[in-house]
Amino acid sequence: MNSTFIANFIGKASPATIKQLAAITHENDGKWLISKVNFIEDQVAGVIKIQLPTANESTVKDAFSSHNDLTVQFIDSDHSVHNQDTIFQLRLDSNDRAGIVNEITHVLDNQGINILDMDCQRVFIAGGGGVSSSLFTAKIALKLPVEVQISDVANELETLSEDTRVILES
Repeated sequence: MNSTFIANFIGKASPATIKQLAAITHENDGKWLISKVNFIEDQVAGVIKIQLPTANESTVKDAFSSHNDLTVQFIDSDHSVHNQDTIFQLRLDSNDRAGIVNEITHVLDNQGINILDMDCQRVFIAGGGGVSSSLFTAKIALKLPVEVQISDVANELETLSEDTRVILES
């Protein structure tokens, strides 16, 4: 029998720490179904959905919890994997402005859309004549409710500003 849970963690770590946790999961016949790990300097924030034999669950959880510089929380999860046919990948491009991430998440949340992953980047563009600006790009993986159409989502996101463009990537 398999167990599926989500490990959430924050604190001080290195890429070697994450590699060690992945190795321990693998050594215990587990796999990371979905993972998102972000570093800023030596600080890390991560969310990992793990599936493994129930008999090995405590060993892997102990490995995560044993790192004194990490605060770890475990949540039981549904073991089902998302149906690939209902997951959409979007890229949103816009001039950067304060609150843009909040605007995007507000639009999606109001439609009951599940954000599976959101990776945001800001790129500074220096122009001639002293003009400069920032470009905002977000790659977003979404799971839509049955009654919501991806084209409607893209159109609503594009109404956030006249320079917002949404590209369906899959």
